[in-house]
Amino acid sequence: MELHQSRAAGKTVVAVEEDNKKVSLEEAADAVCFAKKYKPAALKVKPVLGTLPEKFRIIREIMGDPLKDLPKLPEHPLEFSPKERYMAKRKEKLDLGHMSNFLWPEEQKLMYWIVAEQNQAFAWEDNEKGKFKEEYFPAIEILTVAHIPWVERPFRIPPAIYDKVCSIIKRKIDAGVYEPLNSSYHSR
Repeated sequence: MELHQSRAAGKTVVAVEEDNKKVSLEEAADAVCFAKKYKPAALKVKPVLGTLPEKFRIIREIMGDPLKDLPKLPEHPLEFSPKERYMAKRKEKLDLGHMSNFLWPEEQKLMYWIVAEQNQAFAWEDNEKGKFKEEYFPAIEILTVAHIPWVERPFRIPPAIYDKVCSIIKRKIDAGVYEPLNSSYHSR
């Protein structure tokens, strides 16, 4: 019994052939269920049983109330006024995403006020990105099991977009998003 699959006019046609006699998929449903090959044992992920050492456990200890310093929302917000990062040009960029009159005018004013008051929380460019506070989100160390690293060839960047990809990577390095890595699995 053989399974045949072909594409005709944008549709996938599957048929089972048994002793030179073609049978439709509906007629041979039992035969098709065995057509897919299982993953070889060498490629399977094998979990390692054990307990997690104390130093790798993530425990959140938030001291105090992180919401106590939030400003109170005004009932009638004022018109837009630029602040440190939130300028008129960025307000226009924000307006482009809300052109469908989804918000009422008073709601738009409130949105502008919130963005202006919390302008340090928004990153308009890569170099404005920050990090979470260490006191709330300490660095996490990931436990690994000693093993021999595998090697995969790095994929090639198509020449047509090579310069664009390089400029994006350089921008991310300058912003601190990408950091130098010296692990067994770093790409070259």
